[in-house]
Amino acid sequence: MDLALAAFELAKADGLASVRVPQIAEAVGVSPRTFNNYFPSKEAAIVFPTSLRAARMANDLADRPASEPLASALIESVACLYGPEGQDGLPDGWLDGFRALVAAEPALHGEYLKAMAAGERDLADAIASRIGAAADDLEPFVLAAVVVAAERAAVLHWFRQTTRRSPLADVVRAAIDMAVRGLTATSC
Repeated sequence: MDLALAAFELAKADGLASVRVPQIAEAVGVSPRTFNNYFPSKEAAIVFPTSLRAARMANDLADRPASEPLASALIESVACLYGPEGQDGLPDGWLDGFRALVAAEPALHGEYLKAMAAGERDLADAIASRIGAAADDLEPFVLAAVVVAAERAAVLHWFRQTTRRSPLADVVRAAIDMAVRGLTATSC
């Protein structure tokens, strides 16, 4: 995590193109070889916290009570990532800064999409396990894709608001609720 955060801070300050692996390693007090033992690239390092958050989404779903309806469990598993306990040792404002950096640095898009795809697969596996479906059934994959898309839409909507009226966790919760429970008549 220290390497990931150092890579992120350097890229945020100086631009991704000017950051080199030896700089990142030096900022943390390790060798470039140590960096390369953990990450194949600076882009992968920067995206690493997102990978952890995506995996946590699936783990949190698996940890929810079996008696809880699937829709409610999905909503809470994702929304809790946006509250104070969902930051997993990340500094305040990391999510804002990360989203801005990904938007400004096209070279990060591929790594970000890979991390999100892996998280979506993990979530589909957790959904399949929860509903007793086979690992290759279509329903868990579709539901995971819908949840991840709703999360992404909620975050984009929240960032685009000129006046933020609701906490991000509440907007994520509402978007996933719409996606998994359906739109209301006033939404159509």
